[in-house]
Amino acid sequence: MHRCKSSEVLVIGGNRSGKTLSTLVEDARAATGQDPYGKYPERDGILCLIGKDWKHIGLVLYKGLFRAGAFKIIRDLTTGQWRAFNPATDAGREAERKEAPPLIPQRFVKHISWVLKSAGYCSVVELHNGWQIHFFSSEGDPPQGFAASRVHIDEDISNENWVPEMQGRLADRKGCLAWSAMPHSTNDALLGLSERADRAAESGVENPIIKKFQLSFLDNPHIDNEEKAKNIERWSAIGEDTLRMRAEGEFITDSVLVYPTFSMSIHGMDRTEFPNKVTVPDEWTRYAAIDPGHQVTAVLFGAVPPSGDMFLIYDELYIRQCNAVMFGEKFAKAIEGQPQFHSFIIDMHGGKIRDIGSGRQVVEQYVTELRKHGCRSFTTGSAFMAGCDDIEARTQAVRSRMHIRPTGTSWLRVLRNSCPNLERELKRYRKKTIFQNGISIVTDTPNTRGEVHACQCLEYLVASEPKHFPRQATPEIDDCPEFILKYLARKKKREGQGFVYLGPQSDMQSESLSDSQLGSSYEQYDFV
Repeated sequence: MHRCKSSEVLVIGGNRSGKTLSTLVEDARAATGQDPYGKYPERDGILCLIGKDWKHIGLVLYKGLFRAGAFKIIRDLTTGQWRAFNPATDAGREAERKEAPPLIPQRFVKHISWVLKSAGYCSVVELHNGWQIHFFSSEGDPPQGFAASRVHIDEDISNENWVPEMQGRLADRKGCLAWSAMPHSTNDALLGLSERADRAAESGVENPIIKKFQLSFLDNPHIDNEEKAKNIERWSAIGEDTLRMRAEGEFITDSVLVYPTFSMSIHGMDRTEFPNKVTVPDEWTRYAAIDPGHQVTAVLFGAVPPSGDMFLIYDELYIRQCNAVMFGEKFAKAIEGQPQFHSFIIDMHGGKIRDIGSGRQVVEQYVTELRKHGCRSFTTGSAFMAGCDDIEARTQAVRSRMHIRPTGTSWLRVLRNSCPNLERELKRYRKKTIFQNGISIVTDTPNTRGEVHACQCLEYLVASEPKHFPRQATPEIDDCPEFILKYLARKKKREGQGFVYLGPQSDMQSESLSDSQLGSSYEQYDFV
């Protein structure tokens, strides 16, 4: 880890595996200008240390750098110099060891600024060589407008915005971001960096941008076997997940993910498996599900082959800062050249939200845009069918459809390299966790906060029980009954008058059509 010259370094490990100490040693080498590999400037650098809160800073970070006793040292029999005690080679000499001096001795320190000195809550330490060490609590907002030579995040953080902000602080000085932590699966930022590091390792790049080092509690020779056995027994009693996380330093997601069985190696499908080897055949029945929103509007497109033995998610839209106009344009472009869809499905809870300016519902605006672009389906026209609002029912439906059949395949498939946002969300879609008596308990309810928009589209599609239907002829607008055409003409005329009625509308009401008069035509021609 000390030799590594990657710009991002993860040191992941279980309890007492040495992850924090080894990374603090790297911090001390950098700040005192004594890094033997020349990765940092010898003078005038900035080191940022970020802890979960001020208590963590006082108990772990400040103490680890500026107080004696971080590890044990012993005199080498050959050189007579003090060095780190090694339980393997120094067995029998335990009585000769003593506590190591501070990683950064007092002689290096020029000035210290405190938040609360009695508790060790340190703000800034300035060294004689010009280096500055800044301590930050992740409960606050990340600072901006400075350049850092090294950033060290220790353990879990409260605000994940620290990660991209600190990455940006390193660009000017070509610095390094280090994160030492137990693999908390509740932290998307840490999990995302770990996934990047795994992909970099698999790629075989000689000098990757990011690299991960994994440490194990069981490999720590400074803890005797009796104490290791005690902790293993304690953690095993809590659960296998706790044991794997705290002993081996593994990310535990199986018990907290909503869909832990999803894997592209099983559920993925290549284009070469299509009958035409290129794209979804025209005879397949198509569906689309929409999760509306301003921050993100997600759309998933699925299709069922004539055999009905599978349901393929073959495309997606993930529109950020979306409005109805953007949705209509991108949706129309995505389905251009494809056969008519069987139905459009929408999250009606989000669709019923009214726009502050116009007062119109989101679903109404979306329907207007689809009509403008001529986007229609057989069963809903340019309107939408409401998606299932029973969260437990629709998640259970997806789990059932992900089940591996005796043939080694599943009914639910995802086209490879076509839905990256869906794949990303499925890997991070977690259940809600509650804390009782200091113990975290995983519930069966999905946590729908955050970016799970594509996952919810998937649930709406599967819960609608999509089937294959023979292709039908598209109804022509000329076939529309005369009384409906007159209604549309009157409605268009009223919309062009530039005002709305806020009082009784006896004259207008006499011209309006009731639902009973419209009958089945109301649904066929998708009035909202």
